[in-house]
Amino acid sequence: MKKSILGCAVAVALVNSVNVSAGGLWLNQHGDFSGGRAGAGAEAGLDDAASIMHNPASSARLKGDQLFASGGAAIPDIKFDVQYTSPSLGTGNGGDAGQAAPLGSAAYFHDFQSDRWSAGVYFLGLAGAGLDYDDNWAGRYQATKVDLLLAALVPTLAYKVSDRLSLGIAVQYWYSDLNTHLDTPRINQDREDLRASINGDDTGFSFKLGSMYELTDRTRFGLIYQSEIKPEYGGDLKLVAPGGQLVPPGSEVEVAAKSELTFAEYVRFAMHHDLDEQWSVNLTIGWENWSQLGEVPLSTSNRGGAIPTKWRDTYHYAWGAEYRLDKRWAFTSGVAYDTNPVDKEDRNAQLPVDRQITYAFGTRYTISDTLNVGGYINYIDLGKSRIAAENFGGQYQNNGLLVLAANVSWAF
Repeated sequence: MKKSILGCAVAVALVNSVNVSAGGLWLNQHGDFSGGRAGAGAEAGLDDAASIMHNPASSARLKGDQLFASGGAAIPDIKFDVQYTSPSLGTGNGGDAGQAAPLGSAAYFHDFQSDRWSAGVYFLGLAGAGLDYDDNWAGRYQATKVDLLLAALVPTLAYKVSDRLSLGIAVQYWYSDLNTHLDTPRINQDREDLRASINGDDTGFSFKLGSMYELTDRTRFGLIYQSEIKPEYGGDLKLVAPGGQLVPPGSEVEVAAKSELTFAEYVRFAMHHDLDEQWSVNLTIGWENWSQLGEVPLSTSNRGGAIPTKWRDTYHYAWGAEYRLDKRWAFTSGVAYDTNPVDKEDRNAQLPVDRQITYAFGTRYTISDTLNVGGYINYIDLGKSRIAAENFGGQYQNNGLLVLAANVSWAF
C-alpha cells in the first residue's frame, strides 16, 4: 500500500516538475563596462579583456596582456497576486519569492606579440534562476523552490584576417546544476500534500563563433553565434510524506531520475559608432531559437513523462550611449528589450518568464593608462508574467530585478 501511494505521487511529480526545463533566458550582462548601456554594442568589441566574453573575435583589436574582474549582486522583487484558485489550493501568494544572488566574472587576454593571433580565457555565469515560494501558496503544485545555475570556463582564439576583418572561436566547458521542489496533490483530501524534489547536475562543451568588421576607426560591427546548450540532469527524484499521511511521517522514496534542459542557440549583431571624441552610440539586435524546444523529457528507471513547452522564438534589442566627460570619466546609459517567449496558459511558476525591459546606467574612471575601475546599475522589469492554469491563476504584482556590479581592468 505504501509503495502504491508513493509510486503514484512520483508519477505526478514527474509531470509537474518537468516544466522547469522549459526555459530561463540567457544572461545579457556580465559585470563589464557594456552593462551600463544594457549590453548594447558589446558584441562589436570593448576596450579591455572583458571583450572576449561577448565576441571572441573582438580580442584582435586589443594589445599586450590584459586582466578583467567583476563582482556584484542580483536583488529580485517577486510577489504573485492570486486572481483565482480552488478551495483545495487556498489563496496564499507565495510571499517574497525572489532570492538574491552574487554575481562575478573574470577574463584574461594575451596577444602573443603577433599582428594576427590573440587568445584569452574567461569565466562567467551564462544563465540562472532562484525562486523560493511559501510552502502553502496556491501555485505549490507548480513550484515551491527553484535553483538553476549554468556557468562556463571558456578559452578563446582570434585571428585577424585583414586590417578590417577578424574571426574568433570560444570553446565553452560548462557546468549546470538544477534543484527544484514542488508539492504533489494529496492522495487523500483529509491529508497533507506530498513534497517532491528533483536535483541533478551535468557538464559538457559548447561553442561561440564570432566575427568583427572595423569599417573605420570610428565604426565597427560584430556578429556572433552561440550554440545550443543541452544539459542532461542525472540525479535523484525524492518524494517525502509529511506528518498525517496514510504512510508514516517522514516516509520517502528516492529514485534515479534524468531530465533535459535546453538553452536555445542564438545570433546577435552589434554596432559601435563614435560620433565624436565625447559621444558614442551602440546597438545590438538578436534572435533566440526557443521554438526548437519541442517537448522536454523526464524519466526514472520505470516511469517517464514529457510535455510540450509551447515556447516561441524571442528577439533581443538594445540601444545605449556613452559620454566621455574628460580623459578620466565616462558615463553610460541604455535600454534593452526581450520579447515574450510563452503565452499565459503555458507559463509556469518555476520560471515565470515574460517580456523583459532593462534600464541601465554606468560609469568608468580611468586611474592610469593601465588601470580603470567602473560599475553599473540595471533595473530589469520582468513583466506581469500572467499564469492561467486550470485551477490557479493570476499575475506578478512585483516582478523586477535590481543588478549592481563593479569591475576593474588592468593592462600590463
